[in-house]
Amino acid sequence: MKGLKTLWAEEPTTRFHAVTSIATLLAALALGLARWEWALIVIMIGLVWFAEAVNTAIERLADAVTLEHHPLIGKAKDVASTSVFLASLTAAAIGAVVFVPHIAALVDG
Repeated sequence: MKGLKTLWAEEPTTRFHAVTSIATLLAALALGLARWEWALIVIMIGLVWFAEAVNTAIERLADAVTLEHHPLIGKAKDVASTSVFLASLTAAAIGAVVFVPHIAALVDG
């Protein structure tokens, strides 16, 4: 639990992830998703949180090595943060595939 506490206390983007995670789960509840849809949503939420945690760990480890600019450390940090971006894009795509038909059905009546 120390890692989760550190992630929450030291990484401001976790608040954004928390808000979007809760909003997504509430929307899933409200729309009455099927089990397989729930599974996809929960997996994607977990994947984004996982990517954020690994990114934060890599950043902290790199900072422990040196606070001076080093091109390889910079690249490692860039790639690590890209993992969060890619996970988030994938989560958004899965969210669209799952939620859009339900929302369209509501709109169409």
